[in-house]
Amino acid sequence: MADSIILLEERKEVTTFLLDEGTITATTVTTPTGETPGYEYAGAKIKVDDAVTLSANSDIGKPTVKKYTAAEGEIILGIAVNDPITMTGGKRKTAILVLGHLFRLKLASGLSNINVKDRIALTS
Repeated sequence: MADSIILLEERKEVTTFLLDEGTITATTVTTPTGETPGYEYAGAKIKVDDAVTLSANSDIGKPTVKKYTAAEGEIILGIAVNDPITMTGGKRKTAILVLGHLFRLKLASGLSNINVKDRIALTS
C-alpha cells in the first residue's frame, strides 16, 4: 500500500480569526519605488501551517487565537491556511482550518516522538 495522507476530519471549515499575540506599531515601509505607511509586528508570528489555539483574550462572540505552544491545557483549535494580514486600525487576522472530531489512534510499533504538525498515515 502506497503512503498517503488521510484527513481525519468529518468536515473542513475555514473561519477568519483575529490574532492577539504580539504588538503592532505603525512604521514606514521602504521599497525600491518609494516609502509607504505600514505596520511592524513583534511577537510569536503565525505563519501558514502553524497550529493555533484559543486565546485567553477571546470574548464571547469574538474568538481570538494565538500560536499553539504546547503549554499545559492548550488544545489545538485549527491550522492557519494563509499568512495573516493587517487590517485598518492595526488588527491582524488570518483564516483557520478548524479541526473537526479528534481521533485516538494506536501508533505502529516502534513509532514515537510525534510532534505538532507531523503528518501521519493510516496503514493496512
